[in-house]
Amino acid sequence: MTLQPAPHKKRSRRLRKKLHLGEFQELGFTLTFSVNLQQKSFDDALDDWIDYVESQGWGFYGGGDVTGNEIEGVLCQYDGGSLTESDRELVAYQLAIQPWVTAHHLAPLSDLWYGPWEE
Repeated sequence: MTLQPAPHKKRSRRLRKKLHLGEFQELGFTLTFSVNLQQKSFDDALDDWIDYVESQGWGFYGGGDVTGNEIEGVLCQYDGGSLTESDRELVAYQLAIQPWVTAHHLAPLSDLWYGPWEE
């Protein structure tokens, strides 16, 4: 169930900003990737991933289980705003060229405030 306010209502600019609607909508995406623990430890893989994300000015909210080999989370602009489809393609390329990443999945761009979220 999404809680997004009705889009057909006329709202002031201030209210659209407060509700993250219209020109203030923020897009990002979820991602999951698997780490080959024989090539890189889980902690080193997560550190390398965070270094890359921060170098792009993005924020990553997620993590994984050190006993497993998957890292998952949400990627977004660090200071607000939206990621683009080209940002998403760049992430897919970056994960594909890492020898320690065995598989990755990137969800489509979606609204960071209102979903859609998996139930």
